[in-house]
Amino acid sequence: MDAETEEQAGDETADVAQTGGLEEAISKKLLPRWIRRRYAAKFLLSMLLIVVIIASVGVLSFVQIQNIIENDAEETLRSTATLQADSVSEWLDGMRIRTLAVASSDVYAGRNTDRIRTHLQESKELGGGDVVGVHYVDSETDTIVTSTNTRYVGRHQTAISPAVTGPISEATNGTATVASSQSAYSRSGDIQMAFASEVSSGHGVVVVVGDVAKDFEQLHRSRSVVRTEVLDTDGRAVLSPRRDYTTELAETTAFDEAVAGRTTIAEQGDEVSGIAPVPDTNWVVTTTAPKAELYRASSTVGRNVAVLITSSLVALGAVAIVLGRQTVLPLVRLRKRAQEMENGNLDVSLSTKREDEIGRLFDSFGNMRDALREQISEAERARAEAEASRRKLARQNQRLDHFASTVSHDLRNPLTVARGNLELLRDRIGGDRDSEDASGESARENFLDNIDRAHERIDTIIDDVLTLARDGEHIEDTTPVELQTVATDAWSTVDTAEATLTVTGTRTVAADRERLRRVLENLFRNAIDHVGPETAVTVGLTADGFYVTDDGEGIPTDEVDDIFTYGHTTSESGTGLGLSIVKTIAEAHGWQVTVADDDDAGATFVFSNVFEEDST
Repeated sequence: MDAETEEQAGDETADVAQTGGLEEAISKKLLPRWIRRRYAAKFLLSMLLIVVIIASVGVLSFVQIQNIIENDAEETLRSTATLQADSVSEWLDGMRIRTLAVASSDVYAGRNTDRIRTHLQESKELGGGDVVGVHYVDSETDTIVTSTNTRYVGRHQTAISPAVTGPISEATNGTATVASSQSAYSRSGDIQMAFASEVSSGHGVVVVVGDVAKDFEQLHRSRSVVRTEVLDTDGRAVLSPRRDYTTELAETTAFDEAVAGRTTIAEQGDEVSGIAPVPDTNWVVTTTAPKAELYRASSTVGRNVAVLITSSLVALGAVAIVLGRQTVLPLVRLRKRAQEMENGNLDVSLSTKREDEIGRLFDSFGNMRDALREQISEAERARAEAEASRRKLARQNQRLDHFASTVSHDLRNPLTVARGNLELLRDRIGGDRDSEDASGESARENFLDNIDRAHERIDTIIDDVLTLARDGEHIEDTTPVELQTVATDAWSTVDTAEATLTVTGTRTVAADRERLRRVLENLFRNAIDHVGPETAVTVGLTADGFYVTDDGEGIPTDEVDDIFTYGHTTSESGTGLGLSIVKTIAEAHGWQVTVADDDDAGATFVFSNVFEEDST
């Protein structure tokens, strides 16, 4: 893997970690702790959330589709009503045009009834199936002069229908160029309407009778579930011979809006009606259909959506059960077995036949259990070995303490006797001084001083051996002591002659006071022995400890590595144990002592790891 790939992988890991941290923060804010701690609860909550989302989307989709379908159905109903209103208007206009065309001929000026009848017959044939009769009425006598139906000739105009009286009167009075009956009427089983117009020459009125049923039956033949009516402003059926009832739609706001000229929709009970105004009339057309038929597609879509949602939920439930059995239950079993391992039962079975991620997870826990067993076995063996070593060390320390006691008792007692005898010898020799010459006396004094120095050297060796035997153990009980105070006390117990001590800084040190004083005493003696009686010794602080230095020439480079070795000394009177004791006591405190490498300073001993990093 090159550096660029590693950098990309690191960035992806950082992104995943950042995303995971964000998800965890959101989870902590939204979910209670008992859900966050249980995968099964989170799994169930996720499934319920998906169910809610699917159901919500399904319901919203159903509502939207239903609204779209219902709106389309209502729009279709409006369009149908508008088309039928336009059809009624076109039929009325056509009938008016035919009536005006029949009345505008000059044939009426000659008063030739045969010619007039021929003209009327030709006009009827030109009208096709919409015209069922054409009549010429004398407006002065109200008598039918001629007609396409000979049985009406010579009869009163009401023989055509009582409904023609109104249109004839309006045409005669000039109220309308072409007047029509206010509603349809029934004649010979047909539904008819009469249109009247005054002739352009002569004194008469042309009455054209149109068949309403033929036109509208043909229009609605393919939509049997839809009912169409033409109503006047009172809500009565215009194209129906029976006008003895008023539709309930006349009481609705939608009807009033349609009369005012706007196409509307009205719902009443189980029916929906589209209402459209008929142009150039005060009529409206209502197209009515049952809701069950009009919204049948909406119901079908609703059922299909419900089936789809139910199928999705059933499938999701099946998936949840399968995933739950394949993930949640194994994880619950794994958690229980992990708890048994946590309680100390490492014989729990973690075997599985699965080869997927959960199977590998079981295998990983099994490997962890085996590794834990091995580590516990190794720890027990190490503890047993440590216990054996501790007992062995205790026995060695006991023997060493016994040895130290023996040295203290068996050597110090003869040394005390020797010193006593030396003093007696000095006294006796002192009494014979008058009989000896000066050279003999000097020789005896030198001899006695050598014996005394030998005794002091033996005493020093005994003290050093006892220190190594007893003070080299690990120090557990420490007390806070002031570095300057201990240094001053140690300086007062050393034969310092004309040497000087300077303490440049002080702090509280957690130490065994007596052993720290012994360290400083040995360093002070070492400085005086190697530098001279007039040496200047300095004790100061470092970042994590302290140092002791003198103003001598320092320690030769080839001797630095051996300076703390037992028995190493460059002084004839030295025991080679002083600096070894310094290192032993320092390490017993957990400190580290080194010799500073500085050619411009004397011998400098630096003690580190003395203070805590956060201490002041």
